[in-house]
Amino acid sequence: MASSTPPPPVEQMPGDWRGESLGSEAEVREKISAVLPEVDWSDPTWGIIEGDGFSFEFNIGSEGPCDGFMIHVRGGGPVVTHLLKLAEKTGWYLLDCSQSEWLHHCKDPEAGWVGFQAYRDRVISAMQQRAEPGASPNGGPATASGDSGVNEGPPSVS
Repeated sequence: MASSTPPPPVEQMPGDWRGESLGSEAEVREKISAVLPEVDWSDPTWGIIEGDGFSFEFNIGSEGPCDGFMIHVRGGGPVVTHLLKLAEKTGWYLLDCSQSEWLHHCKDPEAGWVGFQAYRDRVISAMQQRAEPGASPNGGPATASGDSGVNEGPPSVS
């Protein structure tokens, strides 16, 4: 989420707080593209950029003046550096949903991203450990669990 006015810390924000307009959707896309020119706006409401090991998806919306938007971050790597650059160059303030705080108020702006990656890695690891015995984790051939008596046949597809 973004705001153009310096918001108070989340714990001090009134329940009805709304950020000022960031501009029209077109102006918001232009400002993002001025900082991150690689963003693909094929869908004007959903810009995508593929970075080195990460991606950002900008969910802008399509109604009226834009008073905020969501950045979906995936992957790994130095994403916070890019987000702080975007905030600095546009004059916007970004809310870190992982830390429930605006990045400019965070003691360690990287902490939310680092924590998210650790959580994601634990979930993936737990899912892999629960996989069916003998099943391939990547969709390749599974380990045989016994002799089925079948010597040929079509490959298994999942």
